[in-house]
Parts: sequence; C-alpha cells; structure tokens
Amino acid sequence: MVRITVRDVLEKCDAKLLIGSEDEEINQVFIDSKKVIPGGCFFGIKGNHVDGSIYYKEAFLNGASVCVLSKMYDLDLSKFNDKTVLISNDVKKCLQDLAKYKRSLFKGTVIGITGSVGKTSTKNILSNILSKNFKVLKTNGNENSQVGLPLTILRLKDEDVMVLEMGMSRKEEIHNLSLIAQPDIAIITNVFDSHIANLGTKENILKAKLEIIDGMKNGTLIVNNDNDMLSNLNEEINPLINVVTFGIKNKSNVMANNITTGIETTFDIDDINELKIKGSKNLIYNVLPAYIVSKLLGVSRGMIKKGINECHGEKHRLEIINLNNNVTIIDDAYNASYDSVLVALEYMKNFSGRKILVLGDILELGKESKKIHRKIGKLVSLFNIDYLITIGKYSKYIKKEAQKNGIKRRNVKYFKNEVKSRRYVKSLIKKNDVLLIKGSNGINLINLVKYIKSNIK
Repeated sequence: MVRITVRDVLEKCDAKLLIGSEDEEINQVFIDSKKVIPGGCFFGIKGNHVDGSIYYKEAFLNGASVCVLSKMYDLDLSKFNDKTVLISNDVKKCLQDLAKYKRSLFKGTVIGITGSVGKTSTKNILSNILSKNFKVLKTNGNENSQVGLPLTILRLKDEDVMVLEMGMSRKEEIHNLSLIAQPDIAIITNVFDSHIANLGTKENILKAKLEIIDGMKNGTLIVNNDNDMLSNLNEEINPLINVVTFGIKNKSNVMANNITTGIETTFDIDDINELKIKGSKNLIYNVLPAYIVSKLLGVSRGMIKKGINECHGEKHRLEIINLNNNVTIIDDAYNASYDSVLVALEYMKNFSGRKILVLGDILELGKESKKIHRKIGKLVSLFNIDYLITIGKYSKYIKKEAQKNGIKRRNVKYFKNEVKSRRYVKSLIKKNDVLLIKGSNGINLINLVKYIKSNIK
C-alpha cells in the first residue's frame, strides 16, 4: 500500500502548512469541492476564469480533512480549526509534484499510452487482459490531462500495474506527463492530423507524441508500424529504449494475420487463433499493443485470448445501437479525423439497409480545416450513402464537395449545430435504416444520438 501524508506534500512540493497536522494522511484527492467525500483532500486549482481555492468552505463542509489552497487574504478558518490547510504558490504544480512523488514510491509497472486516436480503446483492452493476472489502476474515462493523470496516480492503493492515458493539444504537455508518470512501457497508437492547429505540421505532432519517452530511462516503446509517421523512427529514440513495432500491412515485430472482417472481426496473433472483437478491423491496432504489453508482463496465452474476446466496444466509438423497426445507429460521435471518418465509412459497408450519414466538424485543424473537410466530401462520394447531413462551421465544405462529386443535392442537408438538425434527422428515419453519426466531441453529436434514441419509438 502506497501512503502519503501532509508531511510528504510539505517536503516534496511547494507548499506551507497554515493549520493542522503534518501526520494527516492524504487519501482520496479532489479538485471539485462538490465531489469531496469525508476524509478527502481538496486541491483548489486556479483555472482560466475562477480560482478553485475560493470553494474551500464547501470542500470542508462536504467532509474534506485537508485543503491545498492558493495564497488568499480573506481565508476564514474560524469554523475549521480541526482541519488541515496548506498554502501553495501553484496548486496545480503542487498536485503534479505530489503525483510524481507517489509514482516514485510505486514498485509495479507503469504503461503510458498516447496517440491521435485509439488511446482509450487500447487502455481498456489492455486493462481487461492484465486484470486477469494483476490489480490494475487505469485512467478513468479520458482523464488524461495535466490534472487528470496526476489525479489517477494519486488514486493508487495496492495495485500492481498502472495504465495511464496521456492526452495533449500542445507541445511539452506529453513531456510533462511523462516526467510525472515515468512509464516503464510506452505506446503510441498513431499520429494523425489531430491538434495540427496548435502544432502546425504532422512532424511536430510526432515530436509531441514522442515526448512520452522523456520520463523513461530505459524500457520499451511500442509503435504502430502501419502509420506513416511512426514507421521510420530513427535517432530520436534513446538507444536504451527498445522499440517494438506492430502492424497489419507493413512487416512488424508483431502482426495480425488471417483477418476476417464484418460487424465482428476475427484474426490471429502469433500462435493465438480466432481472436474476436466487435467492431471495425481498425480495432486490431488497439489489440496489438495490448497483446505486446501482456506478453512482456507474462500473461498466459489463454488469459490474453480471454481478455481480448471479452472486451466490448467503447461508448460513442463505433458503438452499435439497435432501435425499434430494425433501425441501427453506429454511434462514433466521440471524436473525428479524416482517417477515422474513412474507418467508420468502411465499417458502415457491413450493414444492409438505407444509409444515412451525419458528419460534424473535425476540430483543431486550424488553417487545414477547409482543405480536410473538402477532402472528406470527396471521400463520402465514394460510398453508397443515401442521405448526408453535415453539422458545424466547416462541414458545409463536406456538403459542397459531396454534391460536386455526385451526391444528389436533395439528399444533402447542412445545419449550423446539432440542435437544429434534430427534427430533420428524425423525420428521415425509416424501418431498416442505418445511421452513422460522427464528429469531434465539441460538436455535441452525442446529444443527437440521445435525442434519436429517445424519440424513435
């Protein structure tokens, strides 16, 4: 059991004790004062608009035993004399430093996962396999940020393995997370155009993803050898780090073979036959690194196969939803890139029935936005789509390009936001239809999925 106390915060972080005991144990950590539970520790992080430290009273009233706050001149602790309060010049940095210290006490294995898409699916598949042999701590949801990853590490109790997602939108962010997590094994699922608005080029995105090894002195880096940006890694890699490649097309250290695609995909890896996943062939790219890590950690063939075959699809990631009148929704509304739109369209081909495609904007493309949305419009025209609905600022370019390339004008509709699209989408749906709904999370197409589910009787 890895335990930390207020004394550890004082010694390892930029913090001073205002009132309370140095022996107070830091148990569950919270950054939302409303979610604090009795005995918890509240970190009042300063955001872009509000300093979370102003909610210290709410945290204490909800049962917090410790609060770490920014320097405030109007603290009223008259009713909280039995509590512990620490003051820090940078509460977020204090949280990160404490997580880094707790990680240094951990004797198990840490796996870090980054990539443009597929981080969560890889994390969940890997965690499911490893849980057959180990106690596993994994990132909750997509808490993979500069705050989310430290919070995950600070949840550590008596687990053997940590599986940590690392997200980013700018350079140096993965670098910082890697220094905190100090992974023993790192996975890069792929490098696509995501975040190109902030980073300028795919080469810069690659450099940002490779920051995952900055916290590693040695260990193993696992990369997707079918990804054009990852297939020729060279001098950028520390020679003490062993690089292992995986793929389906390019010759790699570990490959999937005998692939059969459909609504369900079957395949073999090495001497493990008839592996099954519900969803696109592309999910194999999430299974392969999970398989490699599991082998490195000594999981048996039988447990690996069981762990993979038991996995279910992720919410809002090519999730199949069956409604009345044999209406099928392919809910892929969690995120989007050009490459993942192609994957979703290929997957839709496995379904019979009239096809309705709802596409929202791909965000964070910057000056590439118009170009990539036009490219998607051309892509859509290559598939047998009966109706196309586009939603968002840039998706109008999908609409225009799709029409130019042969999709009938009367079968294409554009809306500025998902709320305005709801009635039209609902009015289109008939018995045996298949709807693919895809876009960046910020376009809120998840709400459109919920609306359809609630209103198709």
